[in-house]
Amino acid sequence: MKSLFYPSSVVVIGVSTKPFNMGKEIARNLFEFGYNGVIHLVGTEEGVFFGRRIHQSLDEIDEPIDLAVILTPARTVPDIVEQCGRKGIKRIVIESGGFGEFGDEGRGLGEMLKSIADTYDIRFIGPNCIGIMNASNGLSTPFATMKNVFRKGGVGIAAQSGGVALSFLNMFDCEQIGYSKFTTLGNKMNIDENDILEFYMEDPETNVICMYLESVKDGRRFTEIAARSDKPVVVHKANIANLSSHIAHSHTEALANDDQVVDAALWQAGVVRFKEMQSYLDFVKILQLPEMKGRNLAIVSRSGGHAVIAADAAYTYNFHLPPLREDFLKEIRKHLRANVINLANPLDLGDLFDFEVYLRIVEHTIQEDNVDGILLLQTYFAAIEGEASRKMLQSAALVSQKYQKPVALCVQTEQSELSRLHKEIDFPIFMSPERAIAALDKSIKYYDRKRFMAGNAVVTNPEPRPDDSAIRTLIDTLNNQCRSPLLNEALDIIRLVGISTPEYQLVRNSEPPDLLVPGPYALKIVADSVSHKSDVGGVVLNLRDKDALAGACAEMMERFSEADPAGMLVQTMVQRPPGSFELIVGGKRDPQFGPMVMLGHGGIFVEVFGKATLRMAPLSLAEIEAMIEELPGSEILKGVRGRPPIDMTALKDAIHRIAHLMVRFPEISSIDVNPLLVTPQGAQALDCRIFLTWT
Repeated sequence: MKSLFYPSSVVVIGVSTKPFNMGKEIARNLFEFGYNGVIHLVGTEEGVFFGRRIHQSLDEIDEPIDLAVILTPARTVPDIVEQCGRKGIKRIVIESGGFGEFGDEGRGLGEMLKSIADTYDIRFIGPNCIGIMNASNGLSTPFATMKNVFRKGGVGIAAQSGGVALSFLNMFDCEQIGYSKFTTLGNKMNIDENDILEFYMEDPETNVICMYLESVKDGRRFTEIAARSDKPVVVHKANIANLSSHIAHSHTEALANDDQVVDAALWQAGVVRFKEMQSYLDFVKILQLPEMKGRNLAIVSRSGGHAVIAADAAYTYNFHLPPLREDFLKEIRKHLRANVINLANPLDLGDLFDFEVYLRIVEHTIQEDNVDGILLLQTYFAAIEGEASRKMLQSAALVSQKYQKPVALCVQTEQSELSRLHKEIDFPIFMSPERAIAALDKSIKYYDRKRFMAGNAVVTNPEPRPDDSAIRTLIDTLNNQCRSPLLNEALDIIRLVGISTPEYQLVRNSEPPDLLVPGPYALKIVADSVSHKSDVGGVVLNLRDKDALAGACAEMMERFSEADPAGMLVQTMVQRPPGSFELIVGGKRDPQFGPMVMLGHGGIFVEVFGKATLRMAPLSLAEIEAMIEELPGSEILKGVRGRPPIDMTALKDAIHRIAHLMVRFPEISSIDVNPLLVTPQGAQALDCRIFLTWT
């Protein structure tokens, strides 16, 4: 990737002096941004642009070329890439559209591109993109006319949409945040987000990685790379609904991922995901400040009302407002004019007009051991207090750096004054206390997550070990028969992996001979065509003796005679002691992120809590514990109002073993243990469905 961003020479192919030619705008941007290498131009007609000759063929250029930028009609691109390959050009940016995003003809051209690139060992960005930029050497290949006004900094931008990438560039620049690299990915036919992520992680000029993605090409690889990053990786993953998916498909040939899976996988990898731009921007801004290492927040404000709003936001996001020392407050009172304000935290300084004293208060506050960060709220009229306020805000920014604690500046003033602040103060400014506090909260969670990952990465095997050999034999048999397990076979697999089940036996008629299972009984139909058994009368519970069981068997066989049942499963009804809960533990194989494990509430709590927790497998025991903690209402599992706590060790073991199944046996496309009955004494799988993808 380095040779893509640091070429010694560039050729722009598709240049003309005609007024609306976009190829010449690429060349113009290279000159405008002061690209420090050699620039060559190629087009179908001879001419001169910026003092450079427009060649009619690559063959006319005798010098070596490191990077080609192509913007010509799609049908011409494969031949041009072939010419690049013959000339030894190994890195290409293809900005032309009309490939996979537009029908079969375009897809055919795309396949040709990939084949040619493989032949000549070429790596390329695009097609259907607006190019790349490197702040350090002036490389700038977008076809949009641009001015070299963007500040240089540490943010690496990568976006699947050229328009969004340019929005990022403008958005960050307006907030005193400079860029290091800029990449638009387009159709990701060769180089994708994984390649760029890996490069940005190694790039010494990049310290924050900001991405916009409409699809994730190889989610498992993306998360494995991101998990290794010591730089924040921030992603706006869009394209979550049917309508946006349709637009994205015509736009960049994106395919939507299951959004809950994306959320869980990115968080597990330490990636901070956003679904809208404002919170995204606020988070990147807060990353420019020192890390807030606790939740003790001091609020310093010139407005009592704004202090109240900030305190409410602090409460909403679980910040603590520690009391300030009385001797400190007493010293502040000496500088107040009317002494009509009850000083506390939030610190309302509306009666203080000496900004030097104001700043000393901020500096004293940040040094308190029980203060981890400050929210500084400054309200003023520029015509009256503009100069003094700007000086004070700049000094507060220096205080933040001096003591390595965040001072989040929130300013309420005229729009023209805000614009001036953005130009003069090289420090993030927030537009509301709520947004500043939300960003601080997100940053704390991010740093906590990265520390958790660093200390809890070890994955172990379940003990005692599952009987993988027997499971393999059973799955191979099912594969040969091109079918998924029936209920009894699914329970066999669950037992072999080491999860307890009630006693069960498959019977095939209404008078089961040699019944070995003790009563009372549960009876369940076993038929490949019946999925949700209880919805269609395929489950009968609390059959007290064999006579009741025989009658239920006869009735069930008659009811499901047309379903071609394999038989009926007779299970021992389990006891449900106080403190028992029904949970769902399952797994699915996501096409992008691989094996996933799910935990949710079962029984009546499915509708109450709704949301489940997801993780990519394999899982460390600490990750399993975190998964349980994140389950909505998990407090009830620990025992409330006299109910005993569940056997948490048994629950963690069951999740661990489902993760083991998903990792060890790639034929399993999904598992659904529902319910898993968890009691104070253990856990049992009462029912299970397993689906295979056979070859």
